[in-house]
Amino acid sequence: MANILSFIYLPLLLAFLFDSASSINCDKKRDNVQYTIKQHLFCNGYDPKIRPAKSEFDSINITTYAVLYSFDISEYRSVMSFQVNYYMRWQDSSLAWNASDWSNITTLNINNDEIWSPQFENIDSDYEEQPSVSCLNPDCLLRVNGYVSCSPVCRISAKCSSDYSRWPFNTLVCRMWFTNRDKELVDEVNFLPVITYLPSNRHLPTTKWCVTSISSNKTQLSIPGATSRTVEELEFNL
Repeated sequence: MANILSFIYLPLLLAFLFDSASSINCDKKRDNVQYTIKQHLFCNGYDPKIRPAKSEFDSINITTYAVLYSFDISEYRSVMSFQVNYYMRWQDSSLAWNASDWSNITTLNINNDEIWSPQFENIDSDYEEQPSVSCLNPDCLLRVNGYVSCSPVCRISAKCSSDYSRWPFNTLVCRMWFTNRDKELVDEVNFLPVITYLPSNRHLPTTKWCVTSISSNKTQLSIPGATSRTVEELEFNL
């Protein structure tokens, strides 16, 4: 798992450090190959509002990793507040280029608002929906084959249930849900099962609680006053 995550995360990190994205001006020429590639890709009819499918019947598969970055527990309120880093990857074939025509450049750092990206929601245990636009959306990485990688960072609060059967070694189970925000494109934008990852610093920032596992599974969520929805349930065990 760590190797797979490094494959996604390290190129993103290097791109942010050494090739910061800049807004594209289609009418301005620059003596910069990366910028010229961006003009070639984005200034010839590309529309970030249009789902990048070859036909209206094709679906876009979104690979998603959920990485717990930090957390805190309020025992009085039975609430887990945490930050999760999502690493998302999909293909936009209209954004591919031939590296040999462009000084063998194979990656570009791009602004997240310049491309189409999947819209999702985090739903907490109070059934409050937090759209992906409320997350921190850093720049994305575009590869020569049209694969896009983005890493939104979201802050979420979820209520927890306690098990006191082994007091004083009580445990907590905290749940939240991840789902496609666009209810009209549930088939056209296909979020694959979320892959969870628990980093080695899972004790931070609190020393009393330790996250022992994170799991995800697809389920139906019944929200009071609304129709049930297919969601991905993320369960945190402490």
